[in-house]
Formats: sequence, structure tokens, C-alpha cells
Amino acid sequence: MQNKPKPAWSIKMHRLLILLGIVFVLPLSMGAQVDTARTSDDELKIGLVLSGGGAKCLAQIGALRVIQEAGLKVDYISGTSMGAIIGAMYALGYSVDEIEAYLRQVDWDALLRNEIPRNRLSYFDRKSDSRYLLTFPIVEGKVRIPTALNYAQYIIKELSMLTQSSYHYDSFRDFPIPFVCVATNLENGQLEVFEDGRLIDALRASSAFPSLFTPYELNGKLYVDGGVANNFPVELLLDRGMDYIVGVDVQDFLYGKDELNSVVRILEQTSSFVNATEYLRQLDSVNLLIKPDIPEGGITSFDLFDTIVAAGEKAAREKLDGLRALAALKKAKPLNRSEYDAVPLQSFYVTRVQINGNTNSTNEYILSKLRIEDGEHCSLSRLDKGIDRLYGSKYFQTVDYTLTPQDTGYVLNINVRENPSLSQFRLGLHYDDDFKTALLANYTRRNLFFKNSRLSFDLAVGDNPRVWLNYFVDRGVLPTLGFKLRAHRFETRIYQNRRPTNQLIYLDYSSDIFFQSTLYDAYAIGGGVQLEGIDLSQDLDVLDEVDINADYINYYGFIDFDSYNRANFPTRGFKFSAQGRIIARHDNLSRFFEPSSVIDVNYSQVIPLLPQLTLIANVFGATTLGPDTDYPYNIFLGSMGRNYINYIYPFVGYRFMELIGRNALVVRGDVHLEVFKDNYVLLRGNVGKLESSFDELFGSDIILDGYSIGYCYNSPLGPLEVNLMGSTNHSDIYTYISLGFWF
Repeated sequence: MQNKPKPAWSIKMHRLLILLGIVFVLPLSMGAQVDTARTSDDELKIGLVLSGGGAKCLAQIGALRVIQEAGLKVDYISGTSMGAIIGAMYALGYSVDEIEAYLRQVDWDALLRNEIPRNRLSYFDRKSDSRYLLTFPIVEGKVRIPTALNYAQYIIKELSMLTQSSYHYDSFRDFPIPFVCVATNLENGQLEVFEDGRLIDALRASSAFPSLFTPYELNGKLYVDGGVANNFPVELLLDRGMDYIVGVDVQDFLYGKDELNSVVRILEQTSSFVNATEYLRQLDSVNLLIKPDIPEGGITSFDLFDTIVAAGEKAAREKLDGLRALAALKKAKPLNRSEYDAVPLQSFYVTRVQINGNTNSTNEYILSKLRIEDGEHCSLSRLDKGIDRLYGSKYFQTVDYTLTPQDTGYVLNINVRENPSLSQFRLGLHYDDDFKTALLANYTRRNLFFKNSRLSFDLAVGDNPRVWLNYFVDRGVLPTLGFKLRAHRFETRIYQNRRPTNQLIYLDYSSDIFFQSTLYDAYAIGGGVQLEGIDLSQDLDVLDEVDINADYINYYGFIDFDSYNRANFPTRGFKFSAQGRIIARHDNLSRFFEPSSVIDVNYSQVIPLLPQLTLIANVFGATTLGPDTDYPYNIFLGSMGRNYINYIYPFVGYRFMELIGRNALVVRGDVHLEVFKDNYVLLRGNVGKLESSFDELFGSDIILDGYSIGYCYNSPLGPLEVNLMGSTNHSDIYTYISLGFWF
């Protein structure tokens, strides 16, 4: 029960007497001894305010370590943005070491990009992952500019974990140390104070840095970072009866002209103008200010974790004597953090799964992605993967969870915010030496005709245009009908005895109807019928079998598995695909020629060798059964690209489609060495055999080989890669250049 509030004049006089006593007995900067009998814990209330500042707020960890070492009991904490997150953890009972340990394990690059592992996307989405540069939502038939770089799902997920223990308390005032944080109402610019409700919501709203993270909607209002209105909420502590304020301020106020050298710093500067006057006014009320010097730090400089934490500790140690003197004025000891279960549960018993917020997605679909059922034990890592799969379905803006204690376990509350836009317009750009330059435009629509369906249309416009259209309903293991269309046009050369003898224009167009089942978003198995037309024309009539304008009906079955964690430079996972296809030429579906069959198998395994060194081992085999196939269905080897059609495969050391045969076996190894962030040295090598008959594949002594060395910068536009390749079979050296995501 709260005491009856004192009159305002009494409170002010009370504070004045205490502060006058502190002025005379607490020379903080000199660290003099203090008469601890001067005051009592009931007379002196100490508030701690933590500013916003993104990555620079990591310095507050070092400062808290010194405050804890000084034995100072904090009575109230206020914070903004990242300072609010650190302050909330400290208020809940986390030790400083625990705060540092949990924040150190966060993948900050993934957080800023809102990245989840590729192997937690749906099967179809992982196939198009890392293909597009820009994504625009389509709302009410209009293409909209995104409100920020991402919805901050990674932050929401981490906050779900870090704030598990907060739901034991009715309000933030009931935390082991009372806590308050702020956000800015985007509609009117007013400061919003959070002391009640879900801590996840308060912290997400407080840390919604404009342009980096989307505004956060809560109770019908839109919020952005609290630092826009007040990045150092001192007055909130004075309003709550605090007599003495300790502040840890990591703001740079303001940058000079030479320091305004990045988009992020310009955004920081413009937001600082708004609250500059308010900041200076609040600063006057701080009695002991810890101001770390972090000249090299910025709001996204999480790679300087150790440097920033050390800067905070250094700045606080300069005030250690003052902190100890202040601690001596209080009779109460600091919080005994071992008495509080602040750290997240690593496993728990789920009495019931409660789903909230869904209208367009069924509970069954959500549970199929979550893969957690009532009445079973669940580990934190398992829940983390389930949350990622739900978000990776692209049906939701955010997915979070809370735990409600029960007599025998917990109710797992899965809270989803459905994506208001089920349509997207996306753009990509790519160059490679095979297909040259292309601009990719994509339209994707979900829930068209059926729930959990996905329509995707891609058009690549450039030197060699391409078109793809896919429609499929994802019902997991249940076989579902889908269809796809494809058209490719490109130019290549015809080689005889390694000499280019002619130019070839290759035009391929096809339509498929297929059945497919997916399992765990990684396995796909199915089969279908394909109508394919191929038109090949030479500049000069050199080879009779190459000039083709023919139609085919093909029957096929396939299995595909893909668990790569990244499309580019994966560090774990493997791929396996196999397909058998019966190929029959026809004349207006009334006359059919004797069919042939091709079976191909491809297996790739990522093998981590060292933290920055990865080997990708690959084995590929293909064989032709029955009569000789027409020219387009031969097996072609050469070059270093991806996403070729039919039986065209890369082979290092040779030019695009230079080698031709009917049976192939290739072993390849790719070594990726990350010499520094996003910069790779690439070594590739392959050996193989390519013959006209299966018997010759193992009986012939002719072995093909190739090797390459390259360098790649994983740029915002996609990988920029330059390679030199050659072979012991010949003396030529070739270059291969590519830029952008593959499509």
C-alpha cells in the first residue's frame, strides 16, 4: 500500500534540505569521506537515467558495473531507446554480467537487417531469397514506399526472450527496481510515458529509430523512438520523488561538419535538433553525470562492443569515489540480484498454446509453422526456430510471445501482427559474363484464391530476357496442385575442338502442371507434366542437329532438399536434388517420337573448417537413358554461373556450354575465406568426366579439370565477384565477373 502523498511544498523543501546537505558533505569530484549518519535511506532517493544512443548505449553496461561495484542502491530507473532496454534488464534483476552476456550473443548485423536464417523460410521463399534489392508493399492496388528498412522482428523476438520475467509483475513500478521509459507519438510529437502494459511493447516503441525501424502501433497510436522527443528523461525521475539523479549519457551533441559523413549520423543529427533544448534543460537536473567518450562509435557500431563497454567503465571509474560516497549516505544495500529469476527460462512445460491476432491465417497453419503442441516441454531454441518460421512465411509483420504461469507450467501466448499487404513489388539487378545485364521486376501475391497460396511473377529485362511464373498452395505434407510458366532467351557459342565456330540463339519456353508436398519447409517431393518448346538458330548453318524448332511433352518426378542458412556464402546446411524426366518430342500432340530419359542428382554439403573458412563440397551426376536426346537436352558443362536451365551446369576452367555429352560425373570444392567483414577470397576446383555413353564414363581415361581464384565483396547491391580460371587440360586463362544477386 502506498503512503499518503505529501504536499508539494513539503516535497520541495525536503529535497532542498537533502541537496544542501549533499553539497556540503558529498564533494563527489574529490571523493571525500562522508558522514553516513547525515541522512537515511528514507530521506534520499536515487534515480538512474540512461540515455538513448543505439550501440553507444553498450557503454552503460560498463557504467552499471562500476555503479554496482560502488554499492549504490538505485531506487528508480528511466530510459530511452537502447538505454531503456538496458535499464529494463537491470530493473528486472539481471546482473551486469548477465546483461553483457545476453547482448553479446545478439547478431547485431542480422538485427539491423531484420535477417532470419534462410533455412527457416518457407520452401518457396528460400528459393527466391537474396534475389531482390528493393521490396515495396502494394496496398489498395498502389505501390507504397516502405516506412523504414524493416519491421524490427529480430528486436521483437529478442525482447520476448529478455523480458520473460516481467509478466510476474502488474506494472513496471513493481519491478525489483521501479522502471519507466518513453516513446514519441508520431502523430503529434508528444512524449508518451510507459509504466504499465507489456514491456515488449514499451521497449519496441521506445527504440523505433526513424528510418531504421518502422513506427510501432500500440492501442491505435503510432510511436517512434523516445529520443525524438526526449532522449534523456530526467524529469520523470524527479516527478517520482527522486532526490538525487545519476545519469549515463552517451549522446553526441552535436556532430561537427566533418563528422556528418553517413546517412545514420545525419539521421541522428536531425533528430537531435528536435530535443536539443529539452536535453539541456534536463541535463541541469543531473547531479552526477557519467559521460563516456566514444568518438569512433555510432548508433550502429555494434562491432565495437568491447571498446564501447570499456569506454563506459572508464568514464564511470572517474566518478567512483563520488558513487561510493553517495552509496555511503544510504542505509539500504543494493538489490540482491540472486533473489530474482530475471534470466530467461531455457525450457518450460507448455500447458496450452494460445494464438492471438490472426484473422487471415488459420490457427492450424500457425501451429504447423510453430511445431509446438499443448502438453509438451519446449526448449527456448525450439521456440526461437518456430517464431522464425512463422515470420519467414511473410504473412506477418511481427511475431512475439509471452509466458503466462500456470500451476503445472505456462500458457504460451503467440502474438501475431498480420501483414496488411499481401502483395509486393520487388526489383533486382544483376550482371554476369554468361547472360550479361538484367533488371528483374517481380510481383508476388499471397492468399490469391486460396489461403496459404503464393503467386510469383518475375520478368528479367536485359540482354537476355527471362520470364517465370509460379503458383502454388502450401499445405505441407498434403499433395497440392500447382503450375508454372518459364521462358528464356540467351545467346551462346558452339564449340568444336575447343574453338568457337558459331553463334547460337537459344529460346526455351515451357508450362508445367505439378503436384508437390513439402515437409518441414525444407523437403519437396512431387511430379508433373511439362509442355516445352525450344527454338535454336545458328548465325551460320554449321551443325545440322542444332537448328531446332520443336515441341516436347515431358513427364518428371523430383525430390529436393535445401537447408542452406544463407543463399550467398552459407556457413552450414546442405542441398540435395534429384530428378528423373521422360522427354518426348511431339507434333501438335498428335504424333509422338520415341522418348528418352535423363536422370540427374546433385548434392552439396557445407563444411565449416574455421570460423572464417568454409568448404562447400559438391557432387553432380547425370545420365541419359534410351535413344539420343535432341541437342537441347544434352549435358553442357562450362563457366561459373548459376540458375542455368535444363542440363546446363557450371564447370570451372571452361567457357559457357563449351563441353557437351550425354553422361556426366563432376566433383567440385569451393573454399570461402572471409579475410575481413564481407570480403572473401575464393578458391574453386572441379574434376569430372563427360562422355557420350555410360560405359565410357567409367572406362575412359580422359579427366576434365578446372580451377579458379577470385575475390568477392558482399556489397549492398549483392556480391561483386572477380575470378581467374584455368585448367591443366589447356593453357588458356579466363576471367569471370558477376555483380548482384543471382536470378
